[in-house]
Parts: sequence; C-alpha cells; structure tokens
Amino acid sequence: MLRIKSILQGGNNVSVKEKYVPLKEVRVEGKIHSFAADVTIKQIFRNEETNPIEAVYCFPIEEQAAIYKFVAQIDDRQIEAELKEKKEAQKEYNDALQQGHGAYLLEQNEQSQDNFIINVGALLPGKECHITISYVTELDLIENGKKIHFVVPTTIAPRYNPSQGGISSPAGTNSQYIQTTPYTIDFQCQIDKTNVSSVSSSSHPIQIDLNQTDYYLIKFSQTNTHLDRDILVDIHLNEQRSNTILAIESNVFMISFTPNEEDCRRAMKNVETTNEFLFIVDCSGSMQDENKIGYAQQSMLLFLKSLPLNSQFNIIRFGSDYQSLFDSATVVYNEENSKKAEHLIKNMRADLGGTELLNPLKWLEEHPPQEGRSRQIFLLTDGEISNVDQVLDLCRSMSKSSRIFSFGLGASPSRSLVKGLARSTNGRFCFIPPSTKVDTFVGQQLEKALQPSITNIQIKSNLSSQITTAPKVLPPVYANDRLIIYGFLDNSSYEFDHNIEIELFNNENKLSEAKITQIPNIITNQTISRLAGKALILELQHSKLAPIRKGSTQPRFQEENKQSIDEQKEEQKKRIIDLSLKYHILSPHTSFIGIEKRLNGNNDQMVLREVPIQISADDQHLQTPRFASLSSASGMLNSCMMSCAPKRSYQNHIMNSCVNMVGSNASCHMLMNSYNEESLSMDCNNSSYLQMSRPNLNRTSPPSPPVYLSNMRGFLKHEEGSVEKEYKEKFPSDDEDIVRYLIDKQNFDGLWSFDPKIIEKLTGKSLKEFQYSIKKELIISMIILILLETRFSSYSSMCHGIIQKSKKRILDLLNKDQNQYQSFYDQIRQQL
Repeated sequence: MLRIKSILQGGNNVSVKEKYVPLKEVRVEGKIHSFAADVTIKQIFRNEETNPIEAVYCFPIEEQAAIYKFVAQIDDRQIEAELKEKKEAQKEYNDALQQGHGAYLLEQNEQSQDNFIINVGALLPGKECHITISYVTELDLIENGKKIHFVVPTTIAPRYNPSQGGISSPAGTNSQYIQTTPYTIDFQCQIDKTNVSSVSSSSHPIQIDLNQTDYYLIKFSQTNTHLDRDILVDIHLNEQRSNTILAIESNVFMISFTPNEEDCRRAMKNVETTNEFLFIVDCSGSMQDENKIGYAQQSMLLFLKSLPLNSQFNIIRFGSDYQSLFDSATVVYNEENSKKAEHLIKNMRADLGGTELLNPLKWLEEHPPQEGRSRQIFLLTDGEISNVDQVLDLCRSMSKSSRIFSFGLGASPSRSLVKGLARSTNGRFCFIPPSTKVDTFVGQQLEKALQPSITNIQIKSNLSSQITTAPKVLPPVYANDRLIIYGFLDNSSYEFDHNIEIELFNNENKLSEAKITQIPNIITNQTISRLAGKALILELQHSKLAPIRKGSTQPRFQEENKQSIDEQKEEQKKRIIDLSLKYHILSPHTSFIGIEKRLNGNNDQMVLREVPIQISADDQHLQTPRFASLSSASGMLNSCMMSCAPKRSYQNHIMNSCVNMVGSNASCHMLMNSYNEESLSMDCNNSSYLQMSRPNLNRTSPPSPPVYLSNMRGFLKHEEGSVEKEYKEKFPSDDEDIVRYLIDKQNFDGLWSFDPKIIEKLTGKSLKEFQYSIKKELIISMIILILLETRFSSYSSMCHGIIQKSKKRILDLLNKDQNQYQSFYDQIRQQL
C-alpha cells in the first residue's frame, strides 16, 4: 500500500501523519480538428482503506475550456451529473452524504479560474470510481500563424497569497505539494490531417502513428509518466491556406480571420503613433528556479535593443514591493536612459520576496499615457499569485489606453492569469517553457506590439436573421494572428442555405469574406455552440462594472455606494449562471452534481483524503531549504517561517546588493516528504539555508554572473564595479548565434560599426568591394540589414525590432528619400 506523509502544524510543533492516496491514474484523450480540441479526462479513484473516504482532487484545465460533461462510474452503475447553480449543487452534495448516499461534485474555482476541484463522496472500501470529464477548447495560433499549439495543463504552481504572506494551497483546499506522486498520466490524441504538415511535442517523448487515413494518432512513447509538466503539442500548418474559415451549427456560426502584414498595412494606411513601452518584471523568489530570472534578463535585453528611437519607456520590478527605474511613468528612450536600463537588467535578481502584482499596476493606472500615445505593457512573470481576479479587474479599467503583452515563464505559470492579462486589455500572451530560447518568443510579441493592429472591425452578412456576436465588441487583430468571432442568430429556427456570405470590414473597407456555395454541412456535435457560449461567459467575466456616479462622500453613505456595486456584481453573476445553464457548460458559479442513491447507507465513518499535487519540475526550489520561507508545501508552515523572518526593508534597486535572508534565533524544522517517505529537514538557526528577498547592508554582494543576450558566452559580459566591455571570442558559425551576435552589436542609433574583418567573415568579401560615396558605417549597416532580411530571414521574428530601427535610421540619414534608399539597398544586395 502506497502512502505519503503530510505536514500538520499545531502551535510550534510539526507532526507527521500517514495518508493514503486514492487517485491511481489519469488518462487524457483528445480529438483536434482545425481550431478546436475535444478533450476527455479520465481519473481513476480507488479506496484501499477500511472506512468510506471523501476524495478531493484539485487539477488544472485551460480557463477558456467549455466543460460540458461529468460522469462517475462505480461498478456497472453510471451517474451522469447535472449542471446546477453552485450553492444548490453544494447543498445537494452535502445532503446526499449526510443521508448515506454517494455524491460527485465538479467545480471551477472562482479566484483562479484555471483550477478545478472534484469531490468523490463516500467512496466505499474496496470500491473503484472512474470519473470522466469532457470539454472543448479553442487552440492558440503561434509563430506568426505557422503552428497551432495544444496544451493540456497537468500542474498547478504554488501561488503566492498576499493576504497570507506566503504560499497557499489551491482552490481553498489543504492539498499538499510533494515532489513525486503515486499516480501517473497517459495521453493520446487524434489530429485531423487537413492543412497539417507535421506534429511535434516539446514537453514529452511521443510516438506518431502515420498509418491512419484522416488523422495522426499521438501517444506517449513512455509509460509511468508523472504530472510534473504540462503536455505541449505543436501542430505545424501548411503554408497555403485560407485566411478566413467559416463553420456552421444549427443557429450559430464561427468565423476566423488571420490577416497577413499587407492586410494590416492596407487597413491602417501606415499611420504612425508614439508608443510607450512599460516593462513589468517579476523579481520574486520563485523566479530564481529554472533560471526564470535569467530568461527575464535575456528578454529585457532584446526588448531594450529593439525599441524605436525617441519612444517612451520604463522598467518596473515587482515582488512583495515594486521599484521603477525612473520616477516618472515613462522617459524618452535615448542613449543615456538606455544605459541606465541595461545596467539595471544585468544586475536583476529574484530578490523581492513574494509575488504581489496589484500595486505596480495600480501605480500605472494612476499615471495614464499622455493623450495621443499608445501604451504597450510587457509583463514577465511565472504567474504564481492567488488574487487573479483583483488583478484582472484592474487591468480591464486600463484597457482603453493600454495593451498588455504577458509572458508566462517556466513549466507551470498561472495560465488563467497570463491569458487573462492579455485578453482583458486586447493584448497578446505567450508561454516560455524551461530550457527554451526566449528571444524567439520575445521577438514575436514585440513584432506584434510594434505593428499597428486592425481596429474597428465590423461583421456584415446576407442573412435575414439578426446577429449577436461574441465578443460583442470585436478586439484588434494583428498580422498573422487569429481573430475568432461567434455569431448567434436571433431566429433559432433559421435554416442555412448555399447562398451564405459573411464579410469583415474595417471603416467600410472590406477585409475578408467567407462564402458558402453549396448546401453546408451542419456540425451537430455542439462544439461551436459550446465554445460560443463560453466566449459569452468569458466576456462577462472580463467586463468592467459600470462606474457608480459620485454621490455624498460622507461615511454614512458609503454602505449605500457599496450596495450598488454589489448589486451589479450579483446581476453579472446571474447572467453568467443563465448562460452556463443554457449552453450546459461549467462556469465559476455553477457546478456539476451527481448523486448515487444507496439503500441503508451510512457515511458516519467517512474520512477526508485530499489528493497531493505533484510539484512541477519548474517549482522544485519550493521543496528545498533555499526558498523555504516562501514554501510550506501545503501552506501550513507560514507562521513558523514568519517567526524566522525579520521585517523586510528595501534598498535602491540600482545598488548591486546581495539579497539574503538572515534568520532570527527562532528555530523551526520542516519535514517535506514525497510518497516514498524520503524526508528533508532544515534549521532556521542556520541562516545560510534561508535565502529570501532582503538586502543586508553589512554584506558584500558576490559578483553578478555574466548576462548574455544570446546563449553564446561572451558577447555581453558584466563585471562587478566595472563598465561593460567586449572581449575577444571566436566568431560564431551557427546562423542563429550569428543573428544574436548581430543584434547584440547594433549601436543604440540602429547602425553597426563593425571592423571590416567581420564583414568579410559574414559575406566572404572585402569591405573595399562595396565602394559608394557615403559613410563606411552606412555601408556596413546596409550589408547587415540585407543579410538579416535574406540569409537570416528565418529568424525575422527575433530581429524584427532591430531591422525596423536600422531601416528608419538609414532612411533618416538619406534625408528620407525612399527612392535613394531602395537604390542603395538593391545595389548592395546584388553584390552579396
């Protein structure tokens, strides 16, 4: 019998109690067609104890997933759950257990909406319960429309809870985080071959069955796979495909639109705006593991290199507190300010304690962009916070003037947070898994931020029925990115025919059209209607409440103002419940409930068994002494750790301070056990074990490790107390590393000042062969620019901002003469 040990705290004592783990196996099966996936999760619970148990399991599913089915099977009995309002379902669940029946409950957490909780009530001794959960979800389009990205989340990152000042267990449970769990996961997926060139996974070894006629069959190539990382599948698309897709169900349709760069330029007529670029970087303790802080540094260096001249920018670090590089919200991007930013980035550490994102966002809200400016916010975080709803509510209030491009770092960021930040502001998001090259991800997002989006999109059709869209207000769409629109027909009995025409417009300019010229095949599996219903629910969840008009400011009237806000929230909640029940999909305010009637049942001896959660490979630092003050496995050691931690103080972020926590004389021991009962102990009397974000002014910081823009060593090296310096190194031979080298060596103004020997290495020709009556620096820069656009074009996303900066500078030096620029470009290209 496999057991784990849990940590129970009573006063200052930590006792250990054995617990059985009732969850034995998880299976995931998926079917992918075009833009959507239909996924089934199967969980097997078994009671090997002598008493009935209530098994509780908290697990992740993508927030935008529409969960439409929940079934429990015990022996030959199958209980298909009903969807009901949450409080009603909870009462039925509790009443059934009190009456000796079996009960099965599935809920979505209201605070972190990518967390779900299942209760298997009164599982009898020796019995096995098979749970089946079915959902449909949209799939993300990534890498400039070249891939579809399918994610099955398997891990829930320990989240920092500001109200507790430490790590809390997920979804209001006491579930523990442990290094290894006894239960494992199996996976298989069918992928429709239409428009698909290949399939790959960056997370797990897979085997691909190519023998099926219509689909690829994907399976894990190994058995006994643990849930220590999300399952990632990339579906590579054929290059030749339509930019508009139309799918139809009985009284709802879906249209997807993926514009190319020419579509965007034509729609926006090349209008330029002044941009503000705000970089919010997570420097909490959890960023130390898996070198997430290193990824953030690499990202920031590329961001800094790619900013347009004379734009506005600032950098804000955050953890338990926040610190901005400049006192004003933004400053001009010039050479002096750029050097200050580079110095900060190279000395950036994961030294700011917890993860409290709300306050830096409040500061930005209090300092809105100047009129006529567009603000782009780049937020890099591992997303391990619990107050997701508060953060998203604030972001919605900023959405008229700001877009957030959010980056989830590591193996298990809060996908709900990272996606919600972007969606609430019409921005974009991406996830950077461990051991990947960040500059490609950064370049893609930066390219989108630098490009104007297509706004003011309208939908028109020749349908006789009125159409309601989800989203109701269509967001901006970016080049090679996808906009999905759901249309609801007011006439539920409307029959589609072969003359359907749906068009997308921007300010009366037609962007795209989709026509059906034959009798359409009506999809009958309700995929589109479920996704459409979920889109309506998400839009309601992410909508901002109407402001309360100012009345009396006397304290005795504040309760009345609060009551008005509460009434709005209740009305919003009611509308979400109505949509959830109408489309039969789970929401934060509804639950699936199934009751198994039993004769003469008695649950008086039932015991609670909360299934432990395997900590992700990315969060193993929370199981070691190094960050013990931020981790208590199940959130039960916070008071012990707080007794070891003196009150925080801060030092100016420019100073190169080593940040270590020095323990007080309080002593605490912690036992952290995986299921195999291996234990780890620590003593807070030994201050070297505990490292947290607190500057110690009596100690000298160790030298900063070298920070590189690329993965190559030596292009950018920083030494403590000295200015940055370039040192000799073998010239790179790999194309990708050469591109990183060229990005690194670009001057602030967008030009390059290479030695002629570098040009010879790049082109095989002497610089003397390029003879023109202009400055040598200009010739060198044009050569590099052409190489980036031709020989190294496959890395265009990585260096998009670099190329644009160089082009603009060269054109300025040629007095903005486009003809002269093109002639110069063509002549040099012919020589290369």
